[in-house]
Amino acid sequence: MAGRSPYNAVHLELPEGGSEERYAAAARHLVKWRQDGVLVTDESPSYYVVRHRFPHLNQQWERWELTLLVRLEEFERRIVLPHEETTSGPKADRLRLMEACNANLSPVMCAYQDPEGLIRNGMEHVMGTPPDSVAEDGDGSEMAQWVVDASELYDAVQSVLADAPLFIADGHHRYETAIRYRDLARQRAGRWQEQDAFNFAMVTLIDFDDPGLLVLPYHRTLGHMDPPTLTAVRNRLLEVFQIQTFETQPSSPKALEEAVVREGRGTSLGLLGPDGEGPYLLTLKGAGSEGGLWESEGWVLHQEVLEPVLGDALSDYITYAHDPVEAWESVVEGREQMAFFLKSFPMDLFQAVVSAGQRLPPKSTYFHPKLPTGMVFNLLEGEV
Repeated sequence: MAGRSPYNAVHLELPEGGSEERYAAAARHLVKWRQDGVLVTDESPSYYVVRHRFPHLNQQWERWELTLLVRLEEFERRIVLPHEETTSGPKADRLRLMEACNANLSPVMCAYQDPEGLIRNGMEHVMGTPPDSVAEDGDGSEMAQWVVDASELYDAVQSVLADAPLFIADGHHRYETAIRYRDLARQRAGRWQEQDAFNFAMVTLIDFDDPGLLVLPYHRTLGHMDPPTLTAVRNRLLEVFQIQTFETQPSSPKALEEAVVREGRGTSLGLLGPDGEGPYLLTLKGAGSEGGLWESEGWVLHQEVLEPVLGDALSDYITYAHDPVEAWESVVEGREQMAFFLKSFPMDLFQAVVSAGQRLPPKSTYFHPKLPTGMVFNLLEGEV
């Protein structure tokens, strides 16, 4: 990406260089692009509507996205709802980048509920005019963007979201980092106003009912276990799950992913063992009687099998892959010892458990595709 253009957003989001130089390089790029007119600030407050078209499973999909600023709220207030835990490393990196650039470079993806379709109707009206810009990513995706005067969608946005929570779909680290940045900025300022830019974060909203809001599975692989540890994991799996072969034995990664969905009953997932042993279908013993998070294969695997056996060392053994081929080949070729093939996380369960204040294990959801970086940036200067 860096080689495609000197103005590719990757020069800001993931700059090259050593640990210190990376952040300084991103800041220099941002300053120079503004000086050279590569980036310009819109003259009036605006919303940004994106029609995101992308291919998946030999079909063309379309997702509507609305980028705006959202006031930062602590999770305890239950206005913005997280669904997974974060780790310190990525947050430290993102904070360094925010402090260097004084900007939000990538939006946080949030889902919202709009039963009457008020925001969607407003976006549809906007899309009746030619877009202000169109971009392609080279992999079949097209983003058409409309820059909309804030007043045009303001009433619909306020009406829908006044008493409705936002569910973080992707970008937990960015959101928590924005809160940390805000707190540091308030300390430095001493006196601050509610409308200071650092009190807000750039968020892209997607309606839960948008037909293009795809949630794909995140698979897990385990490796680097000594024989006693591997045996302990196997024994725990036998205690928690019923293990059986598939009715039609899958012979490829994609076939296994599809077989888990087709043949799995209740809380179930696929297993490929050492040296390609299996695949097997794992079904939770007593599946369907517990409800709630027990319907989440990722949560059961994490909470009932992996954590009890591997404990705090779990991160040393586990990796995540949304590509079934990557997970399958890593075991068949001997780089990993086990692969677990999960189903997509159901959206109704997602809303239920997140609304109840529960957190999911890492990589429980894979909202596809990721939001594009570079459609719009948000400078954390002055007032909103």
